[in-house]
Amino acid sequence: MASIPLLRLLLPLPLREHLWPSHHRPNDAGVGAGDLHLIFVVPGVGCSNLEARLTEAYRPSVQPSCGALKGKGWFGLWDNSSDLSTYHYGDCFKEQMSLVYDPVSNDYRNLPGVETRVANFGIARGFHSKNTLHPERCLAKLIE
Repeated sequence: MASIPLLRLLLPLPLREHLWPSHHRPNDAGVGAGDLHLIFVVPGVGCSNLEARLTEAYRPSVQPSCGALKGKGWFGLWDNSSDLSTYHYGDCFKEQMSLVYDPVSNDYRNLPGVETRVANFGIARGFHSKNTLHPERCLAKLIE
């Protein structure tokens, strides 16, 4: 358990401060809150439904076949990553997942013509295993 304080140093500052024991006062927890434990769910770690859609504004720079899904609606980005090499789609995937820096807004954005979303964002049902043989790998107990 000595490594737990060291692991906290890897967390973002607000979360680290919240979890650090020295920042808690006896009255912070409230009545009965001692039995509750925080759960942090991080979308995109491996079980979320990250989807993309290519609009007419998308201009593939790698190979013309990268635009094959243009105008065909939303498709899953993590459905089957083994298909990437089988269909030589790795470069397309890398390009479509790239971010572009916008100096005006001082922010990063998707490439023009690439839209992304997390299906069912904000609810536990948004996390499920892509592997039907092992549904327990993606928070199945939490979802139940």
